[in-house]
Order: sequence, then C-alpha cells, then structure tokens
Amino acid sequence: MDGNHRWSKKNNLPKYDSYKRGANKLLELTKFVFEKYDIRFVSAFALSKHNLKRGSSIIKIIKMLLYAFLEGNIDKNKNSFNIVFKGNLNILPKKLVNDLKNLESSKFKHNLIIYLNYSGKDDILSATNILNKSTHINDKIFKNALKSSSIPDPDMLIRTGGFKRLSDFFLYQVSFTEFFFTNILWPDLKKSNIKNFIKQFYKIDRKFGN
Repeated sequence: MDGNHRWSKKNNLPKYDSYKRGANKLLELTKFVFEKYDIRFVSAFALSKHNLKRGSSIIKIIKMLLYAFLEGNIDKNKNSFNIVFKGNLNILPKKLVNDLKNLESSKFKHNLIIYLNYSGKDDILSATNILNKSTHINDKIFKNALKSSSIPDPDMLIRTGGFKRLSDFFLYQVSFTEFFFTNILWPDLKKSNIKNFIKQFYKIDRKFGN
C-alpha cells in the first residue's frame, strides 16, 4: 500500500487525508475482490516497522485512522469479511489494541489481514527464537511460528508506488508468489487495475519449481 505520503504532496493535502483515503481504498478494493473472485485472504502491509523512522506524526495518523475505523465498524457484520490486525502493536495504546482485537471475528469465509508495525526480518527472528529448543524444524513447523501462521502463503503480491522491492514484508512467505508492480500511488488504485493484475495472474503457468 505504498504512495500515501507522495499522494498527499501531489494533491497538496494533509497526510491524514491521504492515509484516510488509502484506508477507505483498502476496504473498497478488498470488498470488490471478495465479491468478484474466489479469493479468501487479502493481506495488507499498512505500516512497516521502518516507517516509524518518519517520526511520531505517522503514529499519530495511524491512531486517528484506527479510532475512526473502530467508530465506523462497531457492527462486526458491516463489511461481510473478517478483519484481523497483526504485527507489533505495542506502539498503540493498550485499550485501542484491545478494541481492535474485540472487533476481530472468524464468522465469515473471507479475511482481510492488516499488518501494522511489521517486519519480515523480525518475524523470522521471532519464529527462530520460539523454535530455538526444537529438535526438528520443517517448513510447516516454522510457518506456524510466524505471525502469518493461520494464513496461506500469498499467490500474488501487488506493490503500488513504483518501487520494485519487498521492503521487509513477508520475506519467508513469498518463495512462489507472483509479483506485480505499478507506478500508481495506492490512493489512486482502481478496481480496473486489480482486475487487470488478476487477469494476468490467471495466465501464468505456475510450476512451483517443477
């Protein structure tokens, strides 16, 4: 979900406006994907651990967005899909984290997983420490120790904003993921763009190393 900050500069708007537009865009596109395609999981890299280097203003914006999100989603059935927050949430007030957790549900077939203050490297290190005393470790055991343990490895990854890199997201989980990059800034991404990416994905002969 890259490009919110640049979008605010481009449109001469406050950062909060761009991030709010980006958050609404995520809900809009997720709903579209779940309604139109046989896709059960959407994972969104909303805030990298490294984004915190931008200063306290980014945390303030994220808090404001989450409070607004909670206010608009008191009804768990509103979006017709589960919303789960993962990552190192200790940057947020404890009550806010508890409220977000209370909003989580496993009622629906479809799942939106939002990663906040997440680092792929930290995820791997954390899993390694958890399994430190294990006498036998395989791929399945290791995956169960990651923050994405309940989620299948992604089939496709879409990065907006023009950069062609992972930026420390899902480093272990993307060994056979198909990557799609676009110069479009996240708040400007459209349903038609998503349709085009998925159309391209279905044309790929995925051999998984065979």
